[in-house]
Amino acid sequence: MPEITYLEHPTETDVLMEKLCPPVRNWFKDKFPDFTRPQKLAIPTIMDGGHLLLCSPTGSGKTLTAFLTIIDQLVRKALDGKLEKRIHCVYISPIKALANDIQKNLIGPLNEISERFLPDRAQEIRVGLRTGDTPQSERQKMLRNPPHILITTPESLAIAITSPKFQPIISDVEYMIIDELHSLVPTKRGVHLALTLAYLDTLLERPVQRIGISATMEPLETVAEYLVASDDRESRGDGQKVHIAKVSGSRELDLDILLPHQKFSDLPVLKILDENIRVIADLISAHTTTLVFANTRKMTETLVQRLRRPEFGLGELVAGHHGSMDKKIRLNVEQQLKKGHLRAVVTSSSLEMGIDIGTVDMVIQLGSPGDIATALQRIGRAGHHVGGIPRARFLPSSVDDLIELAALQAAIQSGEMDRLDFPENCLDVVAQFLIGLVIINEIDIDEAFEIVSSAWNYRNFEYNDFIEVLDMLEEERRVWIDWEDNTYGKRGYSRMIYYTNIGTIAPDNSYLVFNAEGSILGQLSGSFVSNLRGGDVILLGGSTYRVTNIQGTRVNVSSVTGYRPTVPSWSGEARSRSRELSSSLLSLIRHCMIALRREQDPRLVLREAYGLSNAVSNAIARHLEEHTIDTFQVPEPNRILIEQIIGTGHPAYLITTCRGRAFNTALGYFMAGIAESSGVSVIELSFDENGLLIRTAQEVDPGQLYDAFRSNNHIEVIERYIINTQIFAKRFREVAGRSMIIPKRVGAEEISPQQFQQKAEALLTKHRTLEGSLLMREAKNEVLYGDIDVFGLNQFLESCIEGDARIVHTKVTIPSRLGMSLYMSAFEDLMSMKTRAFLVKDIDPEVLRRLMGTRSLATEMTAKQLDKYYSDKAPVPDSPESLYELMQHGGGLDREFNNPLYRDKLEGIELDVIRTWVETLCSSGKITKIDGTGVPEIDGKWFNPFMAEIHGTLACLASSGSEGVVDLRDYDIKGLSFKIATEFDGTTPTSWETIPVGDPHEALRVKILEVLGSEGPKTTETLHERLPFSEKSVDRIVHELETRNVISVGFFTQTDDAELILKVDEHRITGGEEDIVEYRWIQNLVLDKSFKKYSDVFDVFNEHVFVQKQQELLYRIEDFRFKDWKDLQLDSDVVSGRLLHNRMGYTTKNNIPMLLGLKPEPWIGAMEEEVLSKLTPHENITRQELVQDFPKGDEHRQLERDVKNAISNLDRQMLFVKQFEEVIGRRRRLSLFHKVYGVYEPMDFEEALEEIVRRMGPVKASTLRFYVSRNYEDLLVALHNLETSGKISKVTALVPDTEHFYCTPDEVELLQVPRREDRTIRILTQSDPYVSRFIWEVRSALDRGWYLPVFKGVDPVGKVLMFRVNDYLEIKDMHVPTAYFEEFCDAFHILLENHADQLVDVAVLTNVNSEPISELSKPMRDGLERIGFKQVGERMIRGGVVDPQPREIAERALFHQHHLHQETRHENETLALRTINEIRDDFALRGRCEVFRTNLKSMASANRLHKGVNMRGHQVWAPYEYFETLLTIRGIPPEDDLVDIIEFFSTQTDPNIFKERHALTQSEFRKLVQPLIRTGHIVEDFRGGFRAVHPRTDVDPVHLRKEYLRNLVSDYPVITIKQLLRLSGTPFKPEELKAVLNEFEEDGTLVKGFLIENLHEVCWGRKELLETAKSINPIRDFVLPPTDPIAPYFGDVLKERFGFGSAYLVFKNAEPVAAFKANTRNKTIDVTDYEGSEKGWRVVKEFAWEHQMPLTTELRIGGKKMQ
Repeated sequence: MPEITYLEHPTETDVLMEKLCPPVRNWFKDKFPDFTRPQKLAIPTIMDGGHLLLCSPTGSGKTLTAFLTIIDQLVRKALDGKLEKRIHCVYISPIKALANDIQKNLIGPLNEISERFLPDRAQEIRVGLRTGDTPQSERQKMLRNPPHILITTPESLAIAITSPKFQPIISDVEYMIIDELHSLVPTKRGVHLALTLAYLDTLLERPVQRIGISATMEPLETVAEYLVASDDRESRGDGQKVHIAKVSGSRELDLDILLPHQKFSDLPVLKILDENIRVIADLISAHTTTLVFANTRKMTETLVQRLRRPEFGLGELVAGHHGSMDKKIRLNVEQQLKKGHLRAVVTSSSLEMGIDIGTVDMVIQLGSPGDIATALQRIGRAGHHVGGIPRARFLPSSVDDLIELAALQAAIQSGEMDRLDFPENCLDVVAQFLIGLVIINEIDIDEAFEIVSSAWNYRNFEYNDFIEVLDMLEEERRVWIDWEDNTYGKRGYSRMIYYTNIGTIAPDNSYLVFNAEGSILGQLSGSFVSNLRGGDVILLGGSTYRVTNIQGTRVNVSSVTGYRPTVPSWSGEARSRSRELSSSLLSLIRHCMIALRREQDPRLVLREAYGLSNAVSNAIARHLEEHTIDTFQVPEPNRILIEQIIGTGHPAYLITTCRGRAFNTALGYFMAGIAESSGVSVIELSFDENGLLIRTAQEVDPGQLYDAFRSNNHIEVIERYIINTQIFAKRFREVAGRSMIIPKRVGAEEISPQQFQQKAEALLTKHRTLEGSLLMREAKNEVLYGDIDVFGLNQFLESCIEGDARIVHTKVTIPSRLGMSLYMSAFEDLMSMKTRAFLVKDIDPEVLRRLMGTRSLATEMTAKQLDKYYSDKAPVPDSPESLYELMQHGGGLDREFNNPLYRDKLEGIELDVIRTWVETLCSSGKITKIDGTGVPEIDGKWFNPFMAEIHGTLACLASSGSEGVVDLRDYDIKGLSFKIATEFDGTTPTSWETIPVGDPHEALRVKILEVLGSEGPKTTETLHERLPFSEKSVDRIVHELETRNVISVGFFTQTDDAELILKVDEHRITGGEEDIVEYRWIQNLVLDKSFKKYSDVFDVFNEHVFVQKQQELLYRIEDFRFKDWKDLQLDSDVVSGRLLHNRMGYTTKNNIPMLLGLKPEPWIGAMEEEVLSKLTPHENITRQELVQDFPKGDEHRQLERDVKNAISNLDRQMLFVKQFEEVIGRRRRLSLFHKVYGVYEPMDFEEALEEIVRRMGPVKASTLRFYVSRNYEDLLVALHNLETSGKISKVTALVPDTEHFYCTPDEVELLQVPRREDRTIRILTQSDPYVSRFIWEVRSALDRGWYLPVFKGVDPVGKVLMFRVNDYLEIKDMHVPTAYFEEFCDAFHILLENHADQLVDVAVLTNVNSEPISELSKPMRDGLERIGFKQVGERMIRGGVVDPQPREIAERALFHQHHLHQETRHENETLALRTINEIRDDFALRGRCEVFRTNLKSMASANRLHKGVNMRGHQVWAPYEYFETLLTIRGIPPEDDLVDIIEFFSTQTDPNIFKERHALTQSEFRKLVQPLIRTGHIVEDFRGGFRAVHPRTDVDPVHLRKEYLRNLVSDYPVITIKQLLRLSGTPFKPEELKAVLNEFEEDGTLVKGFLIENLHEVCWGRKELLETAKSINPIRDFVLPPTDPIAPYFGDVLKERFGFGSAYLVFKNAEPVAAFKANTRNKTIDVTDYEGSEKGWRVVKEFAWEHQMPLTTELRIGGKKMQ
């Protein structure tokens, strides 16, 4: 153990000054009045070469303390000319931003000393920065010319010291400075750094002096030991000493707690934030620069948004800064703050560290930060300069928070500190380190253990654990181990994995929430999901969902109504309160309660002992006084309080501890584990800093805690519980990533979070079954000793057993005040639920009062007033028109012209008068009669035509046995009809028309709305009684209407059950003042505008904003086909780009001014300006032409990045767009840049906005934000101006609250009256403009998930889970109601036919309505067969056959056909050559013949072969006639200026004559002739001469192309379109290949379908070849070289299985088992890369022997060197 000495006696200023060299001394005197206390304590020790730990508050000059001695020593050496070309000092910073600041702050003083105090002869002192952002070119410069001071991060240092080139320049380093130790040491990042330093010590020629810098923390002795642990002086007999310079609390602090309102204690939870924001705005206005700290990223965003509101006058002077923001935005905010351009920055934790942000004169902390160290760090950001007094103000978010802030302030003022916990023996970090240790060379295993155990965190590391880690790495193929030599080394991609995955920081990935079968409902943070378990109920978007399971990044849920959330929405956001702060809090509560028990005023204690203001003291005292009304029992250091809440259904236990979230979580897991071990299920478990709430299915005895602890199995109980929690799964993923078992990226290729989590999930499933899994063990340790406070729980329970502490268990109806906060939090979520009325009776009146301020009722109206409200909706009739209006409310009239609902309104009116009015209405066609429904009460009634259809439909359904149907859409309505009167004689029908029943679902929906709108609130029970359908079918409609915000749920007439009411009526009877239009009418107007069909495609562009996908045009252009999409993209008037908010789309040039008008003024930097200068108006250029003038190469990497970023920035701002052009001979179309900036004049913003509203309206302002790139305030002002000037209008609808919609003035009138709806079936995409407008409503309505939503009018009624897989459509399922199936099939047929236009003409259907095809009903089967589907086994297929063969059979036939099979190989190379059209090298011939006696060059001469370029761009040997055919197929004419070369070589072959004639060098000749060789116009003959090739004139090129393809496919038993694309080369486009293949299919040459087992791709094949393949013997083992003519056929196998683009493919038993890359230049096969099994290596050796070429390699397989 090192000897630790505290420095207590500061050195005098004069003495210290004398120790500095004159230049440094003079500079210091010029800059500073005196040394600070930390400097006087620490600098002499540093000068004497001693290790030092410097611990002092922020702003006390720590960094200069560490560097002053080093600067002094370097200046001395610079003066003497003795500065060596090596690193003298390494400075390690935990964050890159701080490293950047230190670099700037070092270069400044060094420049000042150099310019003012050093002679010219002095050497330059260099400072270098190496972080993850340092370009490779800078790193290379650093190696050539090392900096004297290197500033780096822990991860960058770890990478650097594994470089053989870097090790020599750091081997003699003298000083090691580690900054911000307090943020490193307690984390795994600190563990990783300790290992890095341990390894670095083995590279050093002498021990390095270590200087640690930290803010105040404890225990300092442990940190000091950490700092010097791997220094080996002690082991060599030298004394190991470390000095500690501690300056704690010496800075004066200006702290205060502010209450945002004088009645703070009485404010409801939801209003405190408003008051806090007002106070924050006032403080910002009163100070120059303010930092506002919030505790979560979500609150950071909320504060910024609210503070920018116009009433505060701050606007853009307030900015946000947190870790989720883009790095550029964060840097920009830091720069603006430093320059004084911002008044305030709101941040979560990203500005806690010592990043230089200039002068800050006020820090505001909203809510308690949770620990003393964080508070001090944040407070220290104000007055950060030396001598500055930090000023900070705390704002509480609740009374509980206020008590914590008071305890925090007391802890700070009394000098208390958090005691840090240090991770030890972390298995995942050591696994990562062990990989890095062998990146350069293999190492002795015992030597590796010695390095690891020299790090402080591994000083007690068990050797067995070390070996187990190595074993795991070997099993996972990260290292190889040679136990005989006792060495291990890296394996495979380990080096690449290590460099791209180094580090210990785990990202908090977001999770997507899916309902039953795939509909995305929203996102959840990883920290929130870590608290979830299956069965939990969560709140999302105002609705409740039960968690089914969690897979990868998917949270699968099912919708539930009537259940409270079991996990609060804020769960997982904040960090746990520290033990020391909790102790301070318990002490404060105890002191106050002692005063109360003694009947003394606690305000005196709070004011005098704690120094709190009167207002704060009063609020805390009042809170505790209210608590004592219920009980004098409070949590204390030796007591926790368990309150069993009775009368809440399931037993609920509120446990108040005030010990922090980590302790509460540990206790909660312990209790939950005990409950579950007793067979009692846990329904809810939630935590906050003061307590935990647990609900169980049955009562649990808290006394069982003692029993479990006594039996010493409490850890086992907790482990058993946590292993099934999501926090364990999350930690396991992090451990697996940190161990590099599952890398997050491999090289430049990043693994998506979804892929990573899926792999981690599979690994977790595997490791759950492994005994003693290291990963499981480490994940458990992380949870037990990192996430939860098991240590604190152990201490408390031990005290209970010994009788020093106790658990107080009481039964209550309402929790005491100290526990109420957590109890209320669950109800805060409840109050934001859409269906909260179902649960409102769960809330105690007192809880409701504290949440909302008052217990507000749904309406103040009496039952009588409600009746009058609904009665007044309909007039007392006095004319036919008013009678018609009355009939609109509450159904029609019976045969006697009565309506029971409005008996009082018809009372007193003569029957003859009513009959006369009815005659008038029926003669005008406004009303009619129905008959033949089978329901006597409906037959003969009078309705308007629309309601006649509704009632006729419902009556027919009721009389045909539909009462048992759960969903009326699934009821087969074929053959059901009724009669409707069309002509009358007076009131007697004389003519009837029989019509089929309408949409059953729609009819019941309209009927329910009619009942609620006419009769008022109704319970669901009443609706069940009134409507002759199943309760489930009625409930389904009710649920749909509620989720679509048409109806609401509440208590209106004091019924026992909640009532249903129309949203519009609820709005009016609860005091709503706005005029409301029906939301559905808005949707219908948007629908009509969205799907109006145009004959001209450009009309669509002029009436919509932009188009993203082809399917969007299907319902908007008459006779549009998908095949027209490509022509449209190539149109000269159509452009593509990031048109709106970074969204790609297509529009016309006419729309560019409007789109520019929606964007702010563009930002154009110097590089952007230079790039723009390359673009010229009205002349499009390629990207290559755009960047061709910029230099390239390693030394210009940064410039290349700048150019790339500039192009990206111009793209995002739409300063250019793209157009496309077809180029002959090029498979892909050419992308061209079209200049916008300076060419198109932007439209005025308000004019552009008016045009958008015209095209899109009615539209919400929030929706317009997705189309307008300007800030929201500008948008609102512009909308207000347009509305004021009468150019647009505003209407209001309920969605579910009042929402404003903007439209044209003409459209307002259309929204006042109902219209017959468009009920067309449409199959849309998620990105369709109409769907995206109502996306959340669509997702909540389609509760079974969807890919393509199916709409009937405005209603989403189904979905099609259809994906394009390779070249066919995989239809996993389609959910379509039976009633709509026929109409759906018609729409689906059109969609499939359009896909066929784009070469996707095969569709495979697996399920319909989640039922297998075999169980399909006859009507549905008939419908699908009508549109071309045929059943084949368990699938229905459209457009292809299914007769799959094993892959091995097909490949056996392939090799047999291509003479690679042993039975078809030729005797010699001459015979083999006759069967190959083209050949690249010897390998292709050798593989096809038994005896190979010569080389290809000789064969070419003997067979008069020529060398030219084939269709795939490779140089091949072939007969001259073959190249003539290729040139004819290409059809590319030569460039005009090269025609004379072709003419010359048409008669001559000697290139020397041409060169002499034109005075050309060889390279100039090559450059001239190369384009003609590439296009096939010139070939080289076997003598080395050149020969011109001319197109064939004896054959039609179209026929020749087709025959070329026919010959190509004739030798392939099975081929896919992708394989044919690779084999045929670039002259053939997919469309042409597909068309030719279809022709071959029609003429019988080929068959099409799924021809290979387990290959989910459509294939074309030669049936006769497949049939004969079964009789072919198995093929020999062999290697297929990349130059073989059939190698492109296996391109997918190479890439997917082995990760190669081109390589040698090894076949064993006809199965590809390996692939390798090799260099064959010197007649040897030198294998440079190998992927695959060890058994494949034998085949490689046979391949080398067969080709008589030596085999060499330096590679290993499984740790063994290949022989």
